[in-house]
Amino acid sequence: MFFLNKLLKRIGEEPTIFKNPKINFILGLTTSQIKELKKFAILNGFILQKKQEYFLTSKGEIYLKNNPIQSWKNKEFPKRPDLNLEYLKEEKTPATVTKAIRNLARHLLDGESLKENSMEEFIQEELLNKNSKFRGLIEEIENYLSQNKRINLGEIFNIFSNYGLTKSIINILLLDVLARNKDTLAIYEKYQFTLIINQLLFDKIMFAPQNFELQKTVFNETSVLTDISDLILPHKSENILEITKGIVYFIRGLDKYTLQTQNLSRTAIKFRNAVINAKDPINLLTIDIPRIIQGRKLKDCDKQFVSTFEKTLYELKFASENMIKTINQFTLDSFNVADRQELTDRFKKVEEFIGAKELKTLYSNVTNTDVSDSFWIERIATYINKSRVPKDWTDEDVADYKVKIKELSLKFYVLEATVGSSSNTITANFHSVLADFLKLSKPEQFIMLRKVVNN
Repeated sequence: MFFLNKLLKRIGEEPTIFKNPKINFILGLTTSQIKELKKFAILNGFILQKKQEYFLTSKGEIYLKNNPIQSWKNKEFPKRPDLNLEYLKEEKTPATVTKAIRNLARHLLDGESLKENSMEEFIQEELLNKNSKFRGLIEEIENYLSQNKRINLGEIFNIFSNYGLTKSIINILLLDVLARNKDTLAIYEKYQFTLIINQLLFDKIMFAPQNFELQKTVFNETSVLTDISDLILPHKSENILEITKGIVYFIRGLDKYTLQTQNLSRTAIKFRNAVINAKDPINLLTIDIPRIIQGRKLKDCDKQFVSTFEKTLYELKFASENMIKTINQFTLDSFNVADRQELTDRFKKVEEFIGAKELKTLYSNVTNTDVSDSFWIERIATYINKSRVPKDWTDEDVADYKVKIKELSLKFYVLEATVGSSSNTITANFHSVLADFLKLSKPEQFIMLRKVVNN
């Protein structure tokens, strides 16, 4: 029976082995395997129980002599270290081992604790401790990934499977390398740069390593990097991968409006688009962004680059807020008032005469005094847009808002003139111009409004 010699050898050395909480680690077997072996050994007279201790019979000693334990390292695979954990030697990874590797990944990548005397703890203890027989292979993987190029993980599995290592072991060794170098290893899934290395990502790597590439990120020009990091991260850093991730997170955190508007400087638009479409974090920060900002590679940039970089971040960060300020001022100008209070007072003067549904709803939003100035204009804008809040708008939504607010202001002017509440804000020839405007056809009125908005 498989592994019976391991059990018998250990019983000969430690009669109380079955009371040892680390029996699974000591024998390198699962609980079910140990139970079956124990039962088989007793029934076939290989061991004898005396109270809570077990001893080899003469039959057991003969069996052990005739079936010595063989080292996993052999002439066929001289680079393969000896291994005690038998379940890691199986060519097809058992489900229990897959689960254990996932738990180990949660521990190494996500910071979760390991369960005491669990399979994952035993795997870490045998393969990943500093005195492990596998430490040389781990360093070999690390050195291979340190080449100044992208490495497909399928290559790692091909190379180290030729050493006689199983897929389970290669996954575990690779996991250790990733965990210790996750701040300097850029990872790509199907050529797309991935921001986060966690257990969920490693799960994908286990089942399809050929879909992933790794590249060591090393950059010697650290002074500019440090200045950039101070703008984008909560702390200074010389780590190009960390800084790149900070830039990507910054762009991804922008409002939808900022991510698609063309109402920005050319530099800000190019900067934003370069980050959104980036596939290589090294080229993004060392080539793409520096060329956009200063027309040269990062290693040739100076303090002017950092200054323009900061201005670009500022422009992008406040683009949505500035757009809302713009439509707020446009709204006030359309009604020819200085502030929201003046507009509120004018609406209240004609409250009893407001019949049109759209003006009633606008009245409700304009005269709401329980909200801040920013929320006030956002409510008006959202009502007029009918579906989205301003931070989710497109440039077309902004243009459409301006046309509609102009239309509503003209209707409001007509109402004021009708009930005689128009104030000094209306010029002497206003009514004449308004009368001529209302005589126009709808398409002509629309064209006139567009011209007014654009001017």
